[in-house]
Amino acid sequence: MAARKIKLCCDVTVKDILCAAISEYAYAAYPEGGSECAQVARYTLLELAADIDAGITATNETVEVSKRPRPMVKAALEYYFNRADAVQGSGSRQQRALFDGLLQEQQVTRSELEAAVAADSDA
Repeated sequence: MAARKIKLCCDVTVKDILCAAISEYAYAAYPEGGSECAQVARYTLLELAADIDAGITATNETVEVSKRPRPMVKAALEYYFNRADAVQGSGSRQQRALFDGLLQEQQVTRSELEAAVAADSDA
């Protein structure tokens, strides 16, 4: 049987971006007053962001979450980086790759994120 959980391994800086992306997407894609299914998706994403926020701390860099909302999290990251790219007028290919790795249970640190930001700025 396939694992039903994924392990996210990151530091607080990376967690903050992930939680912001999930929350922003939940509010944008599933506004209040939508269908019952949309409200369930919104609730699921907001709860996921809260669980990740509570689980990743300065002393704990790992949290296990359900695999089920992973497609919505990928969409949230896509939405987040698309908006950031539009505002900054640059790309985020390296940053996106890091967050894809995070969802595949690879550890992502602030220093790796800073290097990705620098690489994206140079591109």
